[in-house]
Amino acid sequence: MSIDPKNESEDEIEGEPLLIGLTGGIGSGKSTVATIFEDAGFPIINADKEARFIMEHNESVKEALIQRFGAEIYSENGTLNPSVLAHIVFTSNDLTNLDDLNAIVHPIVLETMFAKAEQLAEEHDVIIIDIALLYELDLADGFDYVIGVLTAPELRYERLMRDREMTKDQISARMKAQIGDDSLKEHCDFIIENNGSIEDLEKASQYLVEILPYLPNTSAE
Repeated sequence: MSIDPKNESEDEIEGEPLLIGLTGGIGSGKSTVATIFEDAGFPIINADKEARFIMEHNESVKEALIQRFGAEIYSENGTLNPSVLAHIVFTSNDLTNLDDLNAIVHPIVLETMFAKAEQLAEEHDVIIIDIALLYELDLADGFDYVIGVLTAPELRYERLMRDREMTKDQISARMKAQIGDDSLKEHCDFIIENNGSIEDLEKASQYLVEILPYLPNTSAE
């Protein structure tokens, strides 16, 4: 990030604030890892929360979504019906549904997230953006480092069916729309394996908690 850092510890590597991408497929435990990082003191920007807020409060986005997907994606009080929208987008073999959704929502989401990152960089040396579609949206070059969270497919199915009451077909449709684990292993700078207990995940994440403030900025001139 091309911002002058402030409040930088003498022990940390001098340079610009780091922008870290945190990604992983549905059911991987990415959100849990984000919470671990947040509890350790790193500011987190969550792409899903930003998108939900924009879809419910940005009138131009709402109008475009209703025109494209129908008024039924919103309730009478104006809140989003995510299950209805997901059914339209992910249960069809027409990939243009997802492409159109991304085209309507993501430009504003990205603008909002990176503006928030700029603000946070005035007081923090490391900012983490939690975004599932980081590679799908071709955003990797915008980050200094990318952390990927990987979980065995059978565990992802088990967790999503138990915790979100999703069906196998719903899970499969979401997984098909996201980058595969092999590609994540190839492209991410760091990988966190999440195939055990929450304690195991905390231990696996602790290494990055400790080293993130000391990583060099890859975009600094």
